[in-house]
Amino acid sequence: MQLRHFTFTCSLLTITICGSIFLCWGHDVGEPDLEKLPIWSKCCGEGDCVSQRLRILGKEPAKKIIVEIEGIQTSVDKEKFSPVPTIRTWVCYISPGGAIRNENIRCILYPEKSGTT
Repeated sequence: MQLRHFTFTCSLLTITICGSIFLCWGHDVGEPDLEKLPIWSKCCGEGDCVSQRLRILGKEPAKKIIVEIEGIQTSVDKEKFSPVPTIRTWVCYISPGGAIRNENIRCILYPEKSGTT
């Protein structure tokens, strides 16, 4: 009986945690102007976009931009960047929780106006 109760409790906890993560990464991020855009649906339709600190460090000759995302330096293809009406920078990953590398970044949505957070 206790094992059955433990299994049920673990299942319920997993659903609650996964549900919370989905809500955090899903479309409803409190920015209606951003969420209405086709680029948001295209890039973040899988619920894999997170608000992250990003600094642009420079450019590379091969149409890449050198950036620092959450303290990790990498080069990202220039075409993956899109200006959007937001106050935050959104990084959309192919594999959430994976490496902060060009191969794992679907797109980067950054504020149309100067400044990133």
